Amino acid sequence: MLTEVCDATADFVLAHLNERGVALWRLDPGDFPNTLDLSARFDGSWRGEVLGPLRAADLAEVKAVYYRRPSDFKTPDGLSESENAFVRSQARHAVFGLLAALPGVTWVNQPGRMADARMKPYQLAIASAVGLVTPRTLVTNRPEDVVAFGTEMGRIITKSLSIVRYVDDVKGPGLLYTTEVPEADWGDGGITATAHLFQEVVERDYEVRLTYVGGQCFSAAIEPDDPYGELDIRAHSRRVRYAAIEAPSKITAAVGAMMDRLGLVFGAFDFIVRPDGQWVFIELNPNGQWAWIEEEVGHPISAALADLLEKGAIG
Repeated sequence: MLTEVCDATADFVLAHLNERGVALWRLDPGDFPNTLDLSARFDGSWRGEVLGPLRAADLAEVKAVYYRRPSDFKTPDGLSESENAFVRSQARHAVFGLLAALPGVTWVNQPGRMADARMKPYQLAIASAVGLVTPRTLVTNRPEDVVAFGTEMGRIITKSLSIVRYVDDVKGPGLLYTTEVPEADWGDGGITATAHLFQEVVERDYEVRLTYVGGQCFSAAIEPDDPYGELDIRAHSRRVRYAAIEAPSKITAAVGAMMDRLGLVFGAFDFIVRPDGQWVFIELNPNGQWAWIEEEVGHPISAALADLLEKGAIG
């Protein structure tokens, strides 16, 4: 189990695996090389071990890997920027390259496949190809195209193409939320600086977080107390209501097809359900949070993840 020290979500799965007597090691790859060592030799296949302060793991014994939230690799003090980049790159390619090369390992999920799946233009194309309804979308750095798109759609939103964390001098750290773009900003010259993603505003009855685990779909309806508040449900903080629901069979079938195409066994899907009942795919996070949904509606997501890892561990 690869994750940072303070990861309460990972503890849910850890508890199940401990109860079942599954041999496991929770470690943070970011501790390499401060408190972790590795050594491996290749002669047609890789043989070696990872060593920590209290234990070691033979690479040949690794049968399942849960990639949760590992921290970044540490570097020694006193290095230049280019030296720091070199040290981190070497560590990342060694640690994850060795794990990726091990035969017969169950990954939840493989990092390279998650990296591909995170690209919003790519996942929108896959979602549409498997039959999910998607919002009309524009990716551009041309203000005149935003003006034309906004005029056609009537109302548009923008959101970051990747997860972006920022630090505000007053509010502190935070995330960039999905926001509606006022008409006065459609032609803003700053748009030329980089690529931006714009979408039509999808009318919302409620939202759904669908958590996919190895062929199972766990769906929860999420409805804000203020239906006229912020478009991004995350901005409503805890002022929302949750309910366990069953997703339509055509949705679960399409979700399963999408995950097969992406080579993933876990994913957190966000949908908007329109007032007419139509489900609209918004995005997929291949390593999204899920413990809060389990706590709110009782879905056995952690047990399903433990099932995947246990099955991989015992072959």
